[in-house]
Amino acid sequence: MVTLTEADRRDLVLWDKSYPGDLKDQAPLQWRRVPWTQMRYYNYRFGSAGDGEIWLSVVPSRAEDSVLQNINRWYNQFRMPEITSLDDLKQEPALKTVGYLVEADGTYYGGMGAEPREDSKMLALAIPISRNLVTIKMVGSPADVEAERQRFLEYCKTLEFSDVDVIETPEAK
Repeated sequence: MVTLTEADRRDLVLWDKSYPGDLKDQAPLQWRRVPWTQMRYYNYRFGSAGDGEIWLSVVPSRAEDSVLQNINRWYNQFRMPEITSLDDLKQEPALKTVGYLVEADGTYYGGMGAEPREDSKMLALAIPISRNLVTIKMVGSPADVEAERQRFLEYCKTLEFSDVDVIETPEAK
């Protein structure tokens, strides 16, 4: 009989090491991976009830203010006032650059037909890189989001691009 650790199981599940958008992540074992969607490259659940969500998306930056527009869309999902500048937002390291840390509390109106979620908290990072905007967003109960804050920030630091064109094939070795 073979005994597998949680890390072993995760490695087996991810054995092929193909990364959506060549973006590699290393999620904490406490997060439960769920199927990706067209807009969510990585998709996780967390929290005491398992209803907290964490997802990573990559969208093209179509305008100079794409980061600001996206952050204001997040604020609108909590019916919070929009901001006019990124200057007051804290910055956190990710993808060998920095992203803008965004927080919001209240009722979350996620859209796309989802019911509003009262007493919610969001922690998100918007990372402008090249001609894209990489976003990592966590939404859940305030207690669950606070409990996962450090893991979320560490997760953002682990993200890296994996250029499949420079990976040697077995034949080339």
